[in-house]
Amino acid sequence: MGSERGREMRDRDEESSQYSCFLSPLKTISVSFKVLLRNPKVFASIFALTSLPLSLLLFSQSLSSHPIKTQIFHLEAVAALSPTRFEARHVWKESRAYAISLVRLNALFFFPCYALSLLAAIAAVHSTGLSCNGKRPTLEAALTAVRTTWKRASVTTICVYAVMVVYMLIQRALVAAAAGRTGMDLGPVAVALVGLGVEVYLMAVLSLGTVVSVMEERWGWDAIGSGWGLMEGRRFSGWVLSGILVLGSGCIGWEMEEMMDGGDWWSMGGWRVMGFGNKVLLMCLFGVVVLWSYVLNTVFYCECRRRQPVFRGEPESEIEV
Repeated sequence: MGSERGREMRDRDEESSQYSCFLSPLKTISVSFKVLLRNPKVFASIFALTSLPLSLLLFSQSLSSHPIKTQIFHLEAVAALSPTRFEARHVWKESRAYAISLVRLNALFFFPCYALSLLAAIAAVHSTGLSCNGKRPTLEAALTAVRTTWKRASVTTICVYAVMVVYMLIQRALVAAAAGRTGMDLGPVAVALVGLGVEVYLMAVLSLGTVVSVMEERWGWDAIGSGWGLMEGRRFSGWVLSGILVLGSGCIGWEMEEMMDGGDWWSMGGWRVMGFGNKVLLMCLFGVVVLWSYVLNTVFYCECRRRQPVFRGEPESEIEV
């Protein structure tokens, strides 16, 4: 009888853990919205001062670089179809000139975009952390956090960018190797899909590491390693939340690309907007997604931090919003 009861209890624990595994991301999303709604002035100020200008710069970069990218793709296609090497060499030379101008344009936008994203991350993470601990965040406290933690966050974000660049290079190499080995479309697609799933999980770990660098006295690889450890027991939830953020920002990017490629209309909820209003709406929506991503990752961090006593046999505490 004792063994049967023990087995039943283990089965119930597994079922409850699987059930909470799917409900946990919804709970995290709900708490993030509560944080935003209960502190509208602070987050509206952070949005107006950092997220919205960041979105404006990123959209300006996309609009400015899109004609150059289109011209590069056109010249590469022309070079591939050129009948002689002389013509192909001339076209490739012109394409390289456009590529250099594209690099210069991206470098011009990089530093202000990086500075604004760093300010937005620190201010939003610190404010959300205060709210999750039952304290009322203020804009003055957020500015103080920027002044005291920007060095740690800068080192961590540099490590994050380095990891993502290395991973993207490895992923492209694997996709190219799969295409060359199989000679079929299925192999590269499968490798790309698996790589996308791993990339989403990696982004979850790196995002949590960035939050750690703001909330704790850690930076660089130490903060990223701490983020990896904090996700113990909630790795699937982190992967789901990261996937939701990637999907949201990706949809906005796809709509922007479609608009720049010649789409005049864009529909949303049965309403249609065109031209300047379309651009402003997408820009504001992207800024909201950026701000919400920082809030969501911080709420997830607070939940993971509160789960640590559970692994030591202590009761789990709830987040106070």
